[in-house]
Amino acid sequence: MPAKDRTRRRKVPQQGRARASVDAILSAAEELIRERGYAGTTTNHIARRAGVNVALVYRYFAGKEAIVGALIDHFTEVTVNAARASLDENAAAPLSVAIRELLRTLATTPAAPALHRELTEHVDLAKRRELVREAGNRITALFEHFLATRASELRPMKDREATFFVLRHAVDAATQAVAFYRPRGVSADRALDVLTDLCLRALGGEAD
Repeated sequence: MPAKDRTRRRKVPQQGRARASVDAILSAAEELIRERGYAGTTTNHIARRAGVNVALVYRYFAGKEAIVGALIDHFTEVTVNAARASLDENAAAPLSVAIRELLRTLATTPAAPALHRELTEHVDLAKRRELVREAGNRITALFEHFLATRASELRPMKDREATFFVLRHAVDAATQAVAFYRPRGVSADRALDVLTDLCLRALGGEAD
């Protein structure tokens, strides 16, 4: 018998009351994971915090992994939209400012570092790796479009494809490190300043 897939959503609520119950479940899970971590949170905890019966949780989610997956779905889309908004808002700003604001957005979405860390560390458990990869593609495309409008401020790249490949993965790792792996004494601002400078150098731009 194949193993049960605990990452799937069993049912999508259609009526307002059912949607409110699912929203309450996800809000409760978000709070608890932020407070207690993934390992310290159970479906019983989530049901109790949401004010629903645990059977109702299982009506909509096959397991805790599915709930975390739903949170990853949500915050992945939030991050893409936040990146788009950051680039739009800084379209005419100095290049260093626009890049730093994008990096800050990536490092602070979602806003709670503990939740950010837990969702990031459980992407594979929730079977959301492809979703996150595609979101990264979307953000990279937005950034490339932004840079195309500022091409006069950049030197020609020797290898554009390799530059964006390396930069994308370096930024993914670095913004996560800024968000929740920083050593004591290294502030987010200091780390973002260094990361901004590294990005500008890689892109052939000049720091202000």
